[in-house]
Amino acid sequence: MQAGSVLWPEPSAGIGVVIVDNDTLTDLNIDQAIAAVLRDGDEYELEALFRRPVRDRDTVRYRQEVFGDFGNDAVRAVFVEFAAGMRRVRRRLAGSARLTHALQKQRWLLDAAAAYIMAITRMAEAISGLPLSSRALQRWRDFVEFYTHGSDFGSLVGDVRDVQRALATVRYGIRIVDNTIEVGAVDEETDFSTAIADLFARFGSGAPPPLRPEAEWADMNQMEEQILDRVVAMQPDTFGRLAQFAGRHQQFTDSGVVAFDREIHFYLLYLDFVRSVTGDGRTMCLPQVVIQPDEVRAEHAFDLALAGRRSHAEQPMVCNDFQLSETERVLVVTGPNQGGKTTFARMFGQLVYFAALGCPVPARSARLSLPDRLCSHFERAEQAADSDGRLLAELERMRDTLEQATPDSVIILNESFSSTSTVDGMQIGFEVLDQIIARGSIALWVTFFDELAHAGPATVSMVAATDSDDPSQRTFRIVRRPADGNAHAVVLAERYGLTYDLVTARFAQ
Repeated sequence: MQAGSVLWPEPSAGIGVVIVDNDTLTDLNIDQAIAAVLRDGDEYELEALFRRPVRDRDTVRYRQEVFGDFGNDAVRAVFVEFAAGMRRVRRRLAGSARLTHALQKQRWLLDAAAAYIMAITRMAEAISGLPLSSRALQRWRDFVEFYTHGSDFGSLVGDVRDVQRALATVRYGIRIVDNTIEVGAVDEETDFSTAIADLFARFGSGAPPPLRPEAEWADMNQMEEQILDRVVAMQPDTFGRLAQFAGRHQQFTDSGVVAFDREIHFYLLYLDFVRSVTGDGRTMCLPQVVIQPDEVRAEHAFDLALAGRRSHAEQPMVCNDFQLSETERVLVVTGPNQGGKTTFARMFGQLVYFAALGCPVPARSARLSLPDRLCSHFERAEQAADSDGRLLAELERMRDTLEQATPDSVIILNESFSSTSTVDGMQIGFEVLDQIIARGSIALWVTFFDELAHAGPATVSMVAATDSDDPSQRTFRIVRRPADGNAHAVVLAERYGLTYDLVTARFAQ
């Protein structure tokens, strides 16, 4: 019986993926979110998995089921303990590979096997009574029961136990005479250590300090090696059994168990990240996923990367809602600078991306599509290599995006075509918007061109709101209402006496 994958219900080679380029990962700060998930280093080589969103609803549901089971803390704790046990196994194996003395290498291999047996055995005992509903973990439970009752595992358990018992009987004595050390059999001389400890206890010395934790690097010095060699010469049969064990069980781990240990960290690491970014009114959910985007929505959503960078001591983050229904395809977001528009756009893309990974998304509830590609078109600084200018570079990038766009694509634009005049920018914007609508793609466009928000029934206007008592103060709420044509420059001009009337009146004096 094979362990099976906890990430793929079927062989992953035949499962379609969402096309996302590196620029989009950077534009939407998805790369930052992935780095935060893997903040302690990519020990399990999972970055490639987090960069592979899938366009397969069954795979997404398969992973969501596991996340659902891990919503039970008692279930998750069993797998956290197993992961810790397997980490000890890997460290012992790595230590064995570093050591130079053959017998010490063999002993560390034995200890690694013992840790492996303990991790598997404790998993088998705990998992049998867990309320598991996911296909992946139910299959793993069946495998663990099959594996632990198999002859290979039973042989390993028996061999480890026999060698440990034999090594536990090893006794030897050391005599220090001048500058020499003599190693021999244990004599009948009295062990005065207990008597000495009792004597000093009268003076309040108390119990001896606890032993220091065993170091991961425990190579022996030359004197210790010579002592060990003499002990081996005294009891060759016992240490011969250790050498035989090492020869038989050099590769004692099951490949399915090792693969499971790696894949389960996809869930454990992401859930650790979830716990670090939720709270203060922020929650995450397993979204409803659809192939055909008849309705796309999210409630109380937030920017995952931004939440990962902010501390709880800072001002609480503002969460936002959005919805596209029936023929609606494009969210056009307008409003003042520094009002949260770009953050809203990144949040939108992150929701789509992490939903396609089968992960919880940063929202209270959500219904999201699985796109064939996720594209971004963010404003870029002019490059010296762009001999034809920044606008042409933008147009070429947009042309490439539109040529690849389909009704299943998601496109996120941020202040595109602001490098040209308002008249030209609006004309280009309307033409691009018409192309997006004609293809039926889902899109979100952050723009200063309020007119784009009134392009027709396929567009939905959303505005970065300000404080009703002080329009210069941002609320960071993105609300669904008609664009008002007010970029709030007038408010600032009035505050600082820079309106047209005030300035001309000043010159007339």
